[in-house]
Amino acid sequence: MVTITAALALPMGSALAAPGGFGMLAYWDKDPSAYRGRIPSGSLVVINPADGASGLGRDQVASWKAVIASIRAQGGKVLGYVPTGHDGSANDDQLRFKAIPAELSAYATALGGVDGYFFAQAAHEGPTVDDAKACAGTLAKWEKVRGLLTEAGVGGTMVWQAGRPGANGCFVRAAHGGEHVVVQEAAYADHLASADAINGTVQTLAASMNVKTWVLVHSATQAQMQAALSASRADYFYVTSMYRNLALPWGGPVWNHVPTYWGNDDDRASERGCLRRLRAGERC
Repeated sequence: MVTITAALALPMGSALAAPGGFGMLAYWDKDPSAYRGRIPSGSLVVINPADGASGLGRDQVASWKAVIASIRAQGGKVLGYVPTGHDGSANDDQLRFKAIPAELSAYATALGGVDGYFFAQAAHEGPTVDDAKACAGTLAKWEKVRGLLTEAGVGGTMVWQAGRPGANGCFVRAAHGGEHVVVQEAAYADHLASADAINGTVQTLAASMNVKTWVLVHSATQAQMQAALSASRADYFYVTSMYRNLALPWGGPVWNHVPTYWGNDDDRASERGCLRRLRAGERC
Protein backbone atom coordinates (compact mmCIF):
# COMPACT_ATOMS: atom_id res chain seq x y z
CA MET A 1 0.00 0.00 0.00
CA VAL A 2 1.43 3.36 -1.02
CA THR A 3 1.03 6.28 1.37
CA ILE A 4 1.82 9.92 0.85
CA THR A 5 3.54 10.49 4.15
CA ALA A 6 6.93 8.94 3.37
CA ALA A 7 9.36 10.25 0.79
CA LEU A 8 11.18 8.05 -1.68
CA ALA A 9 14.78 7.57 -0.66
CA LEU A 10 17.18 8.66 -3.39
CA PRO A 11 20.84 7.67 -3.68
CA MET A 12 23.29 10.25 -2.40
CA GLY A 13 24.23 12.71 -5.12
CA SER A 14 21.45 11.64 -7.48
CA ALA A 15 19.68 14.38 -9.40
CA LEU A 16 15.95 14.88 -9.54
CA ALA A 17 14.59 14.91 -13.06
CA ALA A 18 13.26 18.29 -14.12
CA PRO A 19 9.57 18.60 -15.05
CA GLY A 20 8.90 17.88 -18.70
CA GLY A 21 7.09 21.15 -19.26
CA PHE A 22 4.58 23.67 -18.04
CA GLY A 23 0.98 22.82 -17.22
CA MET A 24 -0.31 26.37 -17.18
CA LEU A 25 -3.50 27.70 -15.65
CA ALA A 26 -3.46 30.70 -17.96
CA TYR A 27 -6.77 32.35 -17.19
CA TRP A 28 -5.03 35.57 -18.18
CA ASP A 29 -7.36 37.40 -20.52
CA LYS A 30 -9.76 37.05 -23.44
CA ASP A 31 -7.48 39.37 -25.42
CA PRO A 32 -5.06 37.26 -27.50
CA SER A 33 -2.34 39.89 -27.04
CA ALA A 34 -2.02 38.75 -23.41
CA TYR A 35 -0.60 35.44 -24.67
CA ARG A 36 1.64 36.74 -27.43
CA GLY A 37 5.22 35.59 -26.93
CA ARG A 38 4.42 34.08 -23.54
CA ILE A 39 3.68 30.42 -24.34
CA PRO A 40 6.69 28.09 -24.19
CA SER A 41 6.58 25.42 -26.88
CA GLY A 42 5.30 22.11 -25.53
CA SER A 43 3.20 23.69 -22.78
CA LEU A 44 -0.30 22.52 -21.90
CA VAL A 45 -2.32 25.70 -21.47
CA VAL A 46 -5.65 25.74 -19.63
CA ILE A 47 -8.08 28.44 -20.73
CA ASN A 48 -11.23 29.35 -18.83
CA PRO A 49 -13.45 31.70 -20.87
CA ALA A 50 -16.34 31.96 -18.41
CA ASP A 51 -16.12 29.18 -15.82
CA GLY A 52 -16.33 26.95 -18.88
CA ALA A 53 -17.17 27.84 -22.46
CA SER A 54 -20.96 27.77 -22.72
CA GLY A 55 -22.99 30.94 -23.07
CA LEU A 56 -20.34 33.03 -24.79
CA GLY A 57 -21.44 35.90 -27.02
CA ARG A 58 -20.27 36.36 -30.61
CA ASP A 59 -17.50 38.82 -29.70
CA GLN A 60 -16.30 36.59 -26.88
CA VAL A 61 -16.20 33.58 -29.19
CA ALA A 62 -14.10 35.51 -31.70
CA SER A 63 -11.67 36.62 -28.98
CA TRP A 64 -11.23 33.13 -27.54
CA LYS A 65 -10.75 31.60 -30.96
CA ALA A 66 -7.91 34.08 -31.45
CA VAL A 67 -6.47 33.12 -28.06
CA ILE A 68 -6.51 29.45 -29.04
CA ALA A 69 -4.85 30.23 -32.36
CA SER A 70 -2.12 32.26 -30.62
CA ILE A 71 -1.35 29.50 -28.13
CA ARG A 72 -1.11 26.87 -30.85
CA ALA A 73 1.02 29.09 -33.08
CA GLN A 74 3.58 29.21 -30.24
CA GLY A 75 3.66 25.42 -29.90
CA GLY A 76 1.26 25.07 -26.97
CA LYS A 77 -1.74 22.80 -26.64
CA VAL A 78 -5.04 24.18 -25.41
CA LEU A 79 -7.08 22.53 -22.67
CA GLY A 80 -10.61 23.69 -21.94
CA TYR A 81 -11.62 24.26 -18.32
CA VAL A 82 -14.70 22.22 -17.39
CA PRO A 83 -16.18 22.54 -13.87
CA THR A 84 -17.61 19.24 -12.64
CA GLY A 85 -18.83 20.09 -9.14
CA HIS A 86 -17.57 18.06 -6.23
CA ASP A 87 -20.30 15.47 -6.82
CA GLY A 88 -21.84 16.33 -3.49
CA SER A 89 -25.40 17.05 -2.47
CA ALA A 90 -25.22 20.80 -3.00
CA ASN A 91 -27.45 22.00 -5.83
CA ASP A 92 -24.62 23.99 -7.44
CA ASP A 93 -22.45 20.87 -7.60
CA GLN A 94 -25.22 18.90 -9.26
CA LEU A 95 -25.85 21.64 -11.79
CA ARG A 96 -22.16 21.82 -12.71
CA PHE A 97 -22.02 18.09 -13.33
CA LYS A 98 -25.17 18.14 -15.43
CA ALA A 99 -23.70 20.99 -17.51
CA ILE A 100 -20.62 18.99 -18.58
CA PRO A 101 -22.12 17.90 -21.96
CA ALA A 102 -22.97 21.53 -22.77
CA GLU A 103 -19.42 22.62 -21.92
CA LEU A 104 -17.89 19.89 -24.09
CA SER A 105 -20.19 20.92 -26.93
CA ALA A 106 -19.30 24.60 -26.56
CA TYR A 107 -15.57 23.93 -26.80
CA ALA A 108 -16.08 21.65 -29.79
CA THR A 109 -18.52 23.78 -31.75
CA ALA A 110 -18.47 27.44 -30.68
CA LEU A 111 -14.69 27.54 -30.18
CA GLY A 112 -13.78 25.09 -32.93
CA GLY A 113 -12.28 22.42 -30.70
CA VAL A 114 -9.51 22.17 -28.11
CA ASP A 115 -6.70 19.69 -27.53
CA GLY A 116 -8.11 18.30 -24.32
CA TYR A 117 -9.91 19.14 -21.10
CA PHE A 118 -9.07 20.24 -17.57
CA PHE A 119 -11.74 18.83 -15.28
CA ALA A 120 -11.91 21.08 -12.24
CA GLN A 121 -13.36 20.00 -8.87
CA ALA A 122 -12.53 16.46 -9.91
CA ALA A 123 -12.40 14.84 -6.48
CA HIS A 124 -15.62 13.30 -5.22
CA GLU A 125 -16.96 15.64 -2.55
CA GLY A 126 -15.13 18.82 -1.63
CA PRO A 127 -11.74 19.51 -0.06
CA THR A 128 -13.28 19.87 3.41
CA VAL A 129 -14.26 16.20 3.72
CA ASP A 130 -11.80 13.53 4.80
CA ASP A 131 -9.84 11.68 2.13
CA ALA A 132 -11.52 8.34 2.82
CA LYS A 133 -14.93 9.76 1.92
CA ALA A 134 -13.55 11.71 -1.03
CA CYS A 135 -11.74 8.64 -2.37
CA ALA A 136 -14.78 6.43 -2.17
CA GLY A 137 -16.72 8.08 -4.99
CA THR A 138 -13.97 9.39 -7.23
CA LEU A 139 -13.48 6.31 -9.41
CA ALA A 140 -17.18 6.16 -10.32
CA LYS A 141 -17.34 9.91 -10.94
CA TRP A 142 -14.43 9.84 -13.37
CA GLU A 143 -15.93 6.90 -15.22
CA LYS A 144 -19.12 8.93 -15.69
CA VAL A 145 -17.13 11.84 -17.12
CA ARG A 146 -15.29 9.51 -19.50
CA GLY A 147 -18.67 8.26 -20.65
CA LEU A 148 -19.78 11.83 -21.36
CA LEU A 149 -16.67 12.38 -23.46
CA THR A 150 -17.46 9.26 -25.47
CA GLU A 151 -21.05 10.35 -25.98
CA ALA A 152 -19.89 13.78 -27.15
CA GLY A 153 -17.35 12.24 -29.52
CA VAL A 154 -14.47 14.33 -28.16
CA GLY A 155 -11.17 13.46 -26.55
CA GLY A 156 -7.57 14.55 -26.24
CA THR A 157 -5.49 15.19 -23.14
CA MET A 158 -7.49 14.66 -19.95
CA VAL A 159 -6.43 16.38 -16.75
CA TRP A 160 -8.19 15.67 -13.45
CA GLN A 161 -7.82 18.55 -11.00
CA ALA A 162 -7.82 16.55 -7.79
CA GLY A 163 -5.62 19.11 -6.03
CA ARG A 164 -4.00 16.43 -3.87
CA PRO A 165 -3.03 12.76 -4.31
CA GLY A 166 -5.71 11.45 -1.95
CA ALA A 167 -5.27 8.80 0.74
CA ASN A 168 -2.83 6.16 -0.49
CA GLY A 169 -2.74 7.95 -3.83
CA CYS A 170 -6.41 7.16 -4.48
CA PHE A 171 -6.90 9.98 -6.99
CA VAL A 172 -3.84 8.88 -8.94
CA ARG A 173 -5.15 5.31 -8.86
CA ALA A 174 -8.50 6.48 -10.27
CA ALA A 175 -6.79 7.70 -13.45
CA HIS A 176 -6.15 5.65 -16.57
CA GLY A 177 -2.75 5.35 -18.19
CA GLY A 178 -2.04 8.41 -20.32
CA GLU A 179 -4.31 10.67 -18.27
CA HIS A 180 -3.06 13.51 -16.07
CA VAL A 181 -3.78 14.27 -12.40
CA VAL A 182 -3.15 17.52 -10.53
CA VAL A 183 -1.60 16.00 -7.42
CA GLN A 184 -1.13 19.35 -5.73
CA GLU A 185 -2.61 22.84 -5.93
CA ALA A 186 -1.30 24.79 -2.98
CA ALA A 187 0.41 27.87 -1.61
CA TYR A 188 4.19 27.60 -1.53
CA ALA A 189 4.30 27.03 2.23
CA ASP A 190 1.94 24.05 1.95
CA HIS A 191 3.79 22.76 -1.10
CA LEU A 192 7.06 22.84 0.82
CA ALA A 193 5.57 20.81 3.67
CA SER A 194 4.53 17.96 1.37
CA ALA A 195 7.06 18.22 -1.45
CA ASP A 196 9.04 15.14 -0.34
CA ALA A 197 5.95 12.94 -0.53
CA ILE A 198 4.78 14.45 -3.83
CA ASN A 199 8.24 13.95 -5.35
CA GLY A 200 8.63 10.51 -3.80
CA THR A 201 5.92 7.91 -3.38
CA VAL A 202 3.25 9.85 -5.29
CA GLN A 203 5.42 10.40 -8.35
CA THR A 204 6.65 6.79 -8.24
CA LEU A 205 3.06 5.50 -8.16
CA ALA A 206 2.01 7.76 -11.04
CA ALA A 207 5.00 6.74 -13.15
CA SER A 208 4.24 3.06 -12.58
CA MET A 209 0.72 3.65 -13.98
CA ASN A 210 1.83 5.91 -16.87
CA VAL A 211 -0.18 8.73 -15.28
CA LYS A 212 1.22 12.24 -15.72
CA THR A 213 1.35 14.55 -12.70
CA TRP A 214 0.82 18.29 -12.38
CA VAL A 215 1.86 20.52 -9.48
CA LEU A 216 0.39 24.03 -9.25
CA VAL A 217 1.89 26.41 -6.70
CA HIS A 218 0.86 29.97 -5.84
CA SER A 219 1.98 32.64 -3.36
CA ALA A 220 5.67 32.08 -4.17
CA THR A 221 8.52 34.55 -4.37
CA GLN A 222 11.00 34.33 -7.21
CA ALA A 223 13.52 32.50 -5.02
CA GLN A 224 10.81 30.09 -3.86
CA MET A 225 9.78 29.48 -7.47
CA GLN A 226 13.35 28.54 -8.37
CA ALA A 227 13.69 26.25 -5.37
CA ALA A 228 10.39 24.48 -5.99
CA LEU A 229 10.99 24.05 -9.70
CA SER A 230 14.54 22.80 -9.14
CA ALA A 231 13.36 20.11 -6.73
CA SER A 232 10.20 18.95 -8.50
CA ARG A 233 9.81 15.57 -10.19
CA ALA A 234 6.29 16.35 -11.45
CA ASP A 235 5.69 15.92 -15.16
CA TYR A 236 4.13 19.40 -15.45
CA PHE A 237 4.74 22.34 -13.14
CA TYR A 238 3.43 25.88 -12.85
CA VAL A 239 4.12 28.39 -10.10
CA THR A 240 2.87 31.94 -9.71
CA SER A 241 3.57 34.96 -7.57
CA MET A 242 -0.16 35.62 -7.29
CA TYR A 243 -1.81 34.80 -3.97
CA ARG A 244 -5.23 34.13 -2.50
CA ASN A 245 -7.11 37.11 -1.12
CA LEU A 246 -9.08 35.75 1.81
CA ALA A 247 -11.15 38.94 1.88
CA LEU A 248 -12.81 37.76 -1.33
CA PRO A 249 -15.31 34.88 -1.07
CA TRP A 250 -13.87 33.21 -4.18
CA GLY A 251 -10.26 33.54 -3.07
CA GLY A 252 -9.07 36.15 -5.52
CA PRO A 253 -7.52 36.02 -8.99
CA VAL A 254 -4.73 33.54 -8.25
CA TRP A 255 -4.44 32.20 -11.80
CA ASN A 256 -5.75 35.26 -13.64
CA HIS A 257 -2.45 37.08 -14.12
CA VAL A 258 0.93 36.29 -15.61
CA PRO A 259 3.47 35.47 -12.86
CA THR A 260 5.72 38.47 -12.18
CA TYR A 261 8.79 36.31 -12.87
CA TRP A 262 7.43 34.45 -15.91
CA GLY A 263 10.03 36.05 -18.19
CA ASN A 264 11.42 34.24 -21.23
CA ASP A 265 13.54 31.22 -22.06
CA ASP A 266 16.76 33.24 -22.17
CA ASP A 267 16.37 34.82 -18.72
CA ARG A 268 18.04 32.44 -16.26
CA ALA A 269 16.23 33.93 -13.26
CA SER A 270 12.74 33.72 -14.79
CA GLU A 271 10.41 30.74 -14.48
CA ARG A 272 10.70 29.92 -18.16
CA GLY A 273 14.48 30.27 -18.15
CA CYS A 274 14.79 28.23 -14.97
CA LEU A 275 13.01 25.22 -16.43
CA ARG A 276 14.94 25.47 -19.68
CA ARG A 277 18.24 25.26 -17.79
CA LEU A 278 17.10 22.47 -15.49
CA ARG A 279 16.12 20.40 -18.50
CA ALA A 280 19.63 21.00 -19.89
CA GLY A 281 21.17 19.69 -16.66
CA GLU A 282 22.12 23.16 -15.44
CA ARG A 283 21.13 25.24 -12.42
CA CYS A 284 18.83 28.23 -12.51
